[in-house]
Amino acid sequence: MKETIAAWEPQGRAVLRVIAAYMIFLHGLREVLGWFPARSRGPGSFMALDPLGPVGGYVLLVGAVLLFLGLFVRPAAAVLCIQALVAYFYAATPRGPWPVRNGGNETLTYAFVFLYLAVAGAGACSLDSLIRKKGTGAKLEPTSAAA
Repeated sequence: MKETIAAWEPQGRAVLRVIAAYMIFLHGLREVLGWFPARSRGPGSFMALDPLGPVGGYVLLVGAVLLFLGLFVRPAAAVLCIQALVAYFYAATPRGPWPVRNGGNETLTYAFVFLYLAVAGAGACSLDSLIRKKGTGAKLEPTSAAA
């Protein structure tokens, strides 16, 4: 059973990468173009990524496109992880220490997803793996836990 799960890990990581890229792309569109405004959830509610402004929005858009394509995933995810942590400590932490109460749940989740992608890489179906395969001339095979 472990071997079966381990064999599908690159595909699962690719799905996580694409979903995270889509979600962060929507945040970038909101920051840069004002699309998809956040619904008010009560007095003074916000999302911790909101105060980053247009510059942060452009970083989100570029990072999301790179993640979606699977190109330079490790550095792009590292930058997005740092941006999410800065957003959390800049915007959410002053409202209190607990993410459940300070509005930082989503931001911390993004930070840890991007940290995972920065460490683990793009996964299957990425331009990074295609470039690596083309550069070595070897056929990529799924990794297994037994090897």
